[in-house]
Amino acid sequence: MRPAKSVPSSQLPVSGIALAILLLLLILPGCMQQAAPPAQQPTDYSYDLVVKDITTWPSTVYVGENYSVRATFQIYGQHPPLAYHINFLDGNQTLYDGDVYNPELIHWVEFNMGGAGEEPKNFRAEITSIDPLHPEPESVRSNNIMRKTIFFQPLGYYGTCDACMHLYYDAVNYVMRQAQAFTIEYDLEVHRVGFYLRAPHPNQNNSNLVVELRNDSKGKPGSLVATSTINAGEVGPELGWHYAHFQNLTLPRGKYWITLMLNDTDNYGVEWARSEGNPYGEEYDTMVLDLMDWPEWDYKLFDFVFKIY
Repeated sequence: MRPAKSVPSSQLPVSGIALAILLLLLILPGCMQQAAPPAQQPTDYSYDLVVKDITTWPSTVYVGENYSVRATFQIYGQHPPLAYHINFLDGNQTLYDGDVYNPELIHWVEFNMGGAGEEPKNFRAEITSIDPLHPEPESVRSNNIMRKTIFFQPLGYYGTCDACMHLYYDAVNYVMRQAQAFTIEYDLEVHRVGFYLRAPHPNQNNSNLVVELRNDSKGKPGSLVATSTINAGEVGPELGWHYAHFQNLTLPRGKYWITLMLNDTDNYGVEWARSEGNPYGEEYDTMVLDLMDWPEWDYKLFDFVFKIY
């Protein structure tokens, strides 16, 4: 018999080559470790609702001045809630109580409050999520409420001790009369005017300091608006605040003068604390009337210590 002729591998049928490749593809995956696909991280729907601040405009509010109050709220987190509830109180009075849907990251509510009184205001703001699917985590709810007390400042230039500002003293008696000017930018209901006084020598209880509020007349005390008194006998040797009270007195915006004098010649009088220089108001807003030396109002270049409520 004629021996069989061998066929080179290069001459194998195409189907044989394809079969070999297929076998390799079936065997190799079992020999190699397949890489696991990355784990899917769940969407983080957590967020933090914050009462950022309670502020006023202007930032410093004087007694009698019209002002507004604002509560500002902010959301932290990539997925804000669908809605939240806001409650804003002035003491026990509700200023705002409502829901905010599809909220922005920063939101505020603001209200005009009218004229400020002497008593401070206690405000309270609260923000609460009302998203039923994704409530705010309890661990971050401590800043959902803010309480803030707003204090209102009297008009004037005032301190309570020599350490607060360097003080000097000018005499007020029957002969020496002192005056301080002030300007208001709004109608002001005046209840009392405070003077920072001392009496190195005691005065009798029947001796009164006379307090006058006067209109401005070409830069000097003019026509009388109202008058009140302070018992000079109550002023002691230590510096302290002493008040003249007024009733049913409203001053339209403008410039006015406070004058202080003693009503008798039998008592020493008092000393009114003052600054050096002009930290308050204008340069020519204090005057003296010396009946013994120059019986006309004359300018002084400083400011007295006083308060107006």
